[in-house]
Amino acid sequence: MQARNSAPRAHHNLSYRRSFFAIVLTFLFLINVSIAKQHAGHEMHPGHNPDTLNVALHTEPQIIEAGVSTILTFHLTDAKGEAVTELLVHHARVLHVLVISENLQTIGHIHPEDFDTRDIMTELEGMYTVHFTFPTAGRYILAIDIMNKTAEVSKHMYVNVTGEPKMAPRALDMRSEKSVPSYTDEGGERYTKAVSLNQSGDATYHVKMKAPEQIKAGELVTIRYHFSRDGKPLTELTPFLDAPMHFAIVDSELTGILHTHGTVPSEQHTGHKMQKKQPVSQNQQSPGGHHHQAGTPDKFGPEVNLMTTFPEAGIYQIFGQLKHTDQIIWLGFMVRVE
Repeated sequence: MQARNSAPRAHHNLSYRRSFFAIVLTFLFLINVSIAKQHAGHEMHPGHNPDTLNVALHTEPQIIEAGVSTILTFHLTDAKGEAVTELLVHHARVLHVLVISENLQTIGHIHPEDFDTRDIMTELEGMYTVHFTFPTAGRYILAIDIMNKTAEVSKHMYVNVTGEPKMAPRALDMRSEKSVPSYTDEGGERYTKAVSLNQSGDATYHVKMKAPEQIKAGELVTIRYHFSRDGKPLTELTPFLDAPMHFAIVDSELTGILHTHGTVPSEQHTGHKMQKKQPVSQNQQSPGGHHHQAGTPDKFGPEVNLMTTFPEAGIYQIFGQLKHTDQIIWLGFMVRVE
């Protein structure tokens, strides 16, 4: 009896083992297919969508005080909360920070590369740090500009600064010709301090701004700037951060910033459009615009042009920044848009 049953029982065990191995092989095959799909999907990932870029601002100290050096850390994440790290260098920097006071008189233009304390390891976690001393107490708008492999992105937020002295009230200055300050380059095309337009700098330049008699919202306009010193036109202006001139355009309601760039008259350019931004509360952000161009000549002057479009009626302050020898020139002109 036992001899007769051994063969069927062995056959049964063999079938069982074959079925078991078939199940295991199928399971492993499905796992490999899943991994392959995930890997392929990762390689085809288009990058961070600018509409889903989140920026959280951390300050040290947490309460910002006028006259006290403050560490500003911008934490960049995507919609999934993952760090945004693959930033491209644009205009000689990976991240541009603009700081403008509510009275439209103080400006700063700084970058992580401007400081010896730059920490590459924290940037690999999506955190980019700058240092800034706010000169007066009051409200400021901060804007950052970045570029990754898919898009250029701008975000802005607000901070309140405590202490003394208090920020002076905003005043209209519609002059089209004025003397403006300059400050000596700190090295490597950088100037990390706040600049107040009503203070004297290391040198003085003369600027004439020529704008259309009437600027209409939604229409492309060209604004021309003529630079001179001691009665002589400046013909040896040099590029600053890969542009003839940097501009920061802010409306009097402080609803956003457009960081854009000028052109020399011989360049062909289509202009920049300032996008309308909705007001946001402190530590919230909204998208903006940022543009750049290549091919800036090594020497140019005495004129630089700005081509832009203002989104709606109002008063706008147009800050400018450019370079002559070792001097970084700062200027601000207000225009009225109908």
